Amino acid sequence: MEARTAGGSDAPAGKRPDPGAAADADGIIVLSLPAGEHITQAVAERKAREARKLAGGVARPLLIDISGVLSIDRAARSVMGNASISTAIALLGSSPVDRVIGNFLLGGRQPSCPVEFFSSEGEALAWLSGFRRYPESNER
Repeated sequence: MEARTAGGSDAPAGKRPDPGAAADADGIIVLSLPAGEHITQAVAERKAREARKLAGGVARPLLIDISGVLSIDRAARSVMGNASISTAIALLGSSPVDRVIGNFLLGGRQPSCPVEFFSSEGEALAWLSGFRRYPESNER
């Protein structure tokens, strides 16, 4: 996926720089949470703003890479659980700990859109492609 960047290589060991958010050619929003960090409400709100800006007012599929995140606090889970601009959310992780964090991400509430956990970015993007809405159709 060409729109996604990994950032620089000067991050401390165990952490990756915060690459921000990007939209791929299919209109899927890709959000990477900073690995090796505890995700707070402030980080979650910044990421939500980035995603909303990229979405441009159109509901789009969302990929959230949680690989290597140490924890996500309750306030951050609340922010991320209110992803109202998403048609579907794929959580991407690479370890059993990532899967546990993914399960807690929604805070036990019923999601407003389909949510799945994936350990393969390709599988996650393939699944999300089925939830693509086209702006020209005025579908909301």
